[in-house]
Amino acid sequence: MQSSFSLSLCICTRNRPDDLQRCLQAIANAALLPDQVIVSDDGDDGKTVEGVAAAFPFVQYQRGPRIGLGANRNACIAVATGSYVSFIDDDVIVPATFVEEARAVCQRHAALQPPPIITGIEYKHSSAGVARVEPGNADFWGFQRIPPEGTYRSLVINAAIFPASLFRSALFDSQLRYGSEEIDMARHAISLGYTILFDPALHVDHYPSEINRAEYVSQIDASRMYATAKNYWVYQRSSVKAIVFSLLAPLKLMLALGRRFGLKGVKDSLSATATACRYAVTAMRREG
Repeated sequence: MQSSFSLSLCICTRNRPDDLQRCLQAIANAALLPDQVIVSDDGDDGKTVEGVAAAFPFVQYQRGPRIGLGANRNACIAVATGSYVSFIDDDVIVPATFVEEARAVCQRHAALQPPPIITGIEYKHSSAGVARVEPGNADFWGFQRIPPEGTYRSLVINAAIFPASLFRSALFDSQLRYGSEEIDMARHAISLGYTILFDPALHVDHYPSEINRAEYVSQIDASRMYATAKNYWVYQRSSVKAIVFSLLAPLKLMLALGRRFGLKGVKDSLSATATACRYAVTAMRREG
């Protein structure tokens, strides 16, 4: 292993002791441990997983800020010491060769400056089978469904390796409690001159937990609308796109959810829009 390569593997967890146990056991069973394994626990009072983490001597445990996934990822960054950093959810299983694969893909692109972000494949397991998840670029509405065709402007967070140098200039948006925090980071990185490369050698298995799932799903549309408007306003510096999107996206969401779920869908769309607006107002106040 080259002395310049070291890996901090960051695991954000919340109220999922069984999932975290399986996640950490897979890391323990790997051929080579990461240089640092951080468990940042956003668990509710009385539901911490400190005992689970303590059973694995290689784990560095900390209590998270408990205000959402973006902030919890930043809490990991604050103590990460590796030259590269990766993030996995607590319901992800890494392969036995994860560290070797991470090292190899980073070394293959070591000549590039600044060091690129490397993203790979997530195999998502469900009762319907296994779905292969690869990065998709966002369309105008912020949905990540455009084939990259060689130019990647998004990533799969559970199968991505970040150069630590990026986090000296960029952090995850702490407004984003769940959803779109990874594409917001991708956009921020690109605006700073970083590139995103796809390498299928980097892969993980994801077994989505139902714990917290309903709460997380309720935040996805708000996160997408806020992050997309932010992209146009902050990263692309296009006030026209930002204004057009901000006017049309809530109407589009209301029509879509209204057709699918009736009055409940309309209410959900209004709630998502209100949350996105609150995120935007808070962000502007911070900048001001």
